[in-house]
Amino acid sequence: MDAHIKLKNWWAQTGADIATWPATPEAIDPIARRYDLTLPQDFHRYLAAVSPTADNWDDEMGNWWPIGRIKNIPDEYEHALPSFIPNEGRKFLFFLDHCIWCWAWAISCEQGATFGKVALIGGGQEERFVADTFSEFVDRYTNDWIAVS
Repeated sequence: MDAHIKLKNWWAQTGADIATWPATPEAIDPIARRYDLTLPQDFHRYLAAVSPTADNWDDEMGNWWPIGRIKNIPDEYEHALPSFIPNEGRKFLFFLDHCIWCWAWAISCEQGATFGKVALIGGGQEERFVADTFSEFVDRYTNDWIAVS
């Protein structure tokens, strides 16, 4: 099952009232242009199918960011980054935070070894890659969100 379908189903099953819309290329493409990057395919499909329309809360106190809020690490996070994040995080996009930014998850759009991986950043948590793809992240988050925290 595609990640966006699994996520939307999970939101419905858990009673999360997350309004979504099928984002158009005109809404998605500016992100890639602003940061000169290519979105991983599964992440792009998620945005194109079930992008949240506003800040929200899921069943695990996660806030899935609407397109207008998605930013790269330097534009959102002023703290030092772990060494596994290349290029000062310029090609990593935050897309979800936990409990009013206790920590957040960012997806790598950096071409090379990290492309598509999802990293946990901030909040005193062990900063690390928590999934190799957005799809894997959604599987793990919806089954046991602690596994990616």
